Amino acid sequence: MTSIILDVETTGIDEPEVIELAFMGPLDAPLSDASTIEYRYRPSKPITLGAMATHGIIEADLADCEPWSASAFTLPSSTQFLVGHGIDYDWKAIGSPDIRRICTLALARAAWPTLDSHKLSALIYHLYPHGMARELVKGAHNAAADVGLCYRVLGALWDVAGRPDTWERFWQISEKARVPKVMSFGKFGPKNGQPGMLISELRRKNPSYVRWLLSGACDQVNDDPYLQKALTQ
Repeated sequence: MTSIILDVETTGIDEPEVIELAFMGPLDAPLSDASTIEYRYRPSKPITLGAMATHGIIEADLADCEPWSASAFTLPSSTQFLVGHGIDYDWKAIGSPDIRRICTLALARAAWPTLDSHKLSALIYHLYPHGMARELVKGAHNAAADVGLCYRVLGALWDVAGRPDTWERFWQISEKARVPKVMSFGKFGPKNGQPGMLISELRRKNPSYVRWLLSGACDQVNDDPYLQKALTQ
């Protein structure tokens, strides 16, 4: 089984189009050697100011690129797992292909729950001497640079997980990590610097609210199958 690490930069949050895509792999194991390939695409819609401020790509940079479409990028045929930091965003941006996903963001939150940030750059500062980390993150929010940073974080997470011997096992660990343990929004979410209520406690103390969350009236629950799983366990 093989995986690739994927990262995309897009036009913005609302119906995003990919303007930069990079992937590393296929990887036989989290620390196997592989090259990184990067593509740029010309979007059919303007890049939002917020997106420009994040990745620094402007429309003039893409004038000579091929246009983006859902069929513009095809996963390597041997790929069985897609790896990334908050991978669902990247997966949806490339058209939601039928492939299993390993989320380094979820794994990092489970591995190091007391960190004040689990952003990719923050994790590099956590894992490396700060002077070295500062050099490593200088290119952050470039798709190829972020793939390289994710590769470094992935290796550390693989160690934390006990170096599972297959991608299948690592995916199972990721799936477990993606099921939230605390509420992240609403009246039982974080307040005054305190974390949200444990979902197990919420199920026990306020089952009527849990039933409402699962009724279809809450978009945040409707859009998150892992939160649905946490609320029904």
